[in-house]
Amino acid sequence: MKINGLLIIICAAIAGLIAFGFFAVNKDEVYRILLTVGSGFTLFSTLVGIVALSSPNRGSIVNIRVVSILFFLALLIEHILFSIFDVSLTPYIVITGILFLLYILLCYLIIRALK
Repeated sequence: MKINGLLIIICAAIAGLIAFGFFAVNKDEVYRILLTVGSGFTLFSTLVGIVALSSPNRGSIVNIRVVSILFFLALLIEHILFSIFDVSLTPYIVITGILFLLYILLCYLIIRALK
């Protein structure tokens, strides 16, 4: 599996702009930084799976891209909802952590199954 460096920079820029959007929308100072860092990191990770990975085995890359797109959309919707509604910090950390760890687990299982 190869990673394209230029596409990683583009993914970081896109994730940074989305994270800045969440920073600007969120009015609560406590959640603002956590939501910005959390959205930037998780959305960057899923964007890398969508755009920056390549492999000679087309089956594994297609599966990883589909999983990445689904988790990108789920995490984006989750961050939008947490930006709009005032919810305590614990559900945000738990839900984001579970979604992100499930994403990593599924990608790992796909890679391991196709070796």
